Order: sequence, then structure tokens, then C-alpha cells
Amino acid sequence: MKVMAHLGTDTIYRVRTAIQHVRTLILISLLLSLAACAEAVPTLTPIATLTGPTLEPSPTVILRAVRDEPEVAVYEGLNNPTAAALAPGAAMPPLVVTGGPLSGARQTIEVTATDGTMLLGDFYANTTVLAPGLLLLASERSSWGDFPQRLYDAGYTVLVMDRRTAAAPDDFQVMLQTLINGGADPARVGVIGAGVGADMALVGCAKDLICDVIGLLSPSNDPALVQAMPQINPRSLFLTASQEDVETFETLTAIQSAATGEVLLQPFQQAGSGTAILQNRPDLGDLIIAWLKMVLV
Repeated sequence: MKVMAHLGTDTIYRVRTAIQHVRTLILISLLLSLAACAEAVPTLTPIATLTGPTLEPSPTVILRAVRDEPEVAVYEGLNNPTAAALAPGAAMPPLVVTGGPLSGARQTIEVTATDGTMLLGDFYANTTVLAPGLLLLASERSSWGDFPQRLYDAGYTVLVMDRRTAAAPDDFQVMLQTLINGGADPARVGVIGAGVGADMALVGCAKDLICDVIGLLSPSNDPALVQAMPQINPRSLFLTASQEDVETFETLTAIQSAATGEVLLQPFQQAGSGTAILQNRPDLGDLIIAWLKMVLV
């Protein structure tokens, strides 16, 4: 103030005006600076870039020669059209035993039981026509002698089976199905049994209607045989035994009395038992064949 007091009025006015201009310039500069700071920050825009997996070597492929492949065993029957056409669980066609003995039309075959046991038999297949089928049952199939061949020569397809000691309940049905699957006419089927095979034939046919006729050579005196007759009737029966086998002959008489169909009872004197009757009385074979021609047509 002391300085201002020594200056003139004009000088003081000019100084004040200059100070006002300076202040105005400073204010304008500050406003411009603030306006510049208030500008929006630009938004970043992504651009397309090339992406992809890293370059790595391809997996190594090892080519093996055919000779390195393990050999696969092929068993007979796997590609059998007949076997492939069977229903699940059905009996397989008879499987011919390689190297088995041949005698005329006879072939040794194997039949697979439901428990997996392989049952041996002889098969006489009539391939010229759809022939009636016959199942022969005995303790030993060899005991029939030439009778199966004679049946084959008479025009039948024949399956001859042993009866195993501990026979499974389904053995009989498997044998019947094997006979049919082997080419026999399913509408004409007969079963002939001797000894324990006769028991198996009658009891088995009582449970299976595919049996049309039954022949019994010297069955046992098991009461189950007579009890099975209501299921057997009215099918035809051929019965034979030596009269010396008193209990057996009484069983045959009881079976004949319980039958409602045709029954041919042929007794013999001192002719032996079971298949032995065929050996001791050759005319029995002719009689059975003649009976079959009448009832299995």
C-alpha cells in the first residue's frame, strides 16, 4: 500500500488491469486443461487373430503283419446253417465223430446233453426222402446187432443211443430233438427201448407228444410205467418179453390193460431179455418192422 501510494492514479489503474488480464488467462488455461482431462477414454476393440492347437507330432501307428495275429480256432457247427436256424436252447444236430467207424449207413455221432455231457450214438440218416424217425434206447447201443441197419434198409432214419447210468431228466428230449434235427420226419417218430431203455422210452414219451408209437422190449416192473399210461394213450404200443420174466410180463399185461390205443403183445418162451430177444428170435425184427409199417405212416 505504501508503494501504491507513491504511484499515480493512472499507473495504479493500468497495473490493476494487467493483473486482471493475467488472472483471466490463467483461468482460461485451467479450464482448457480440465476440458482436455475430461475427454472419454477410447474403448478397446478386439481384432481377429489366428488361433489353433500347438504343432505336435501325430501318434505313431504300428502296422502288424497278418502272421502276427493270433490264430482263431474254428469248430465244426459254428457256421452250420441248420444250427444257426434253431431256437435258443434247442438240441444241436448230431455231430459226426471224425474218424469214427463206418458200417454201411452208420455214422458215430455225439449228442450234447443239457448239462454239457457228450453222449455217443450211432446215426443212420436216410437222405433220399423225409423218412420216419426211430430212436433206439438200450444200456449199450452195440447190443442191437444189425437191427438198426435193417430198420434203415426198411426206409427209416435211425438214431441209436446208450442210456448213461446217471441219466439226466432231459436226456430223452435231447435225443428226440437230435433225431428230428438230423433229418427225420417230425410228424412220424417212434421210440423203441430195451431193458432200462424201455423204461426211459415209455416215461419219456409220456412227457413228449412227439412220440407217435412206442416199442418196449423187457421193461422193468417199475410202477411208474403203468402210471404213465394216461399220458401215453391213445398211442400205439408194441410189447414183448419172455414169459419166464414173470414180473416183467405182469407189467406188460398191466400196460396192455391200461392202454386205449392199439397194442401188440408178443410173448416168447426162453428167448432171453431185452435186445437178446432179437438175437435169439430173428423173426422179432421182422415183426417189429411189419408193425411199424402199419402204425407209423
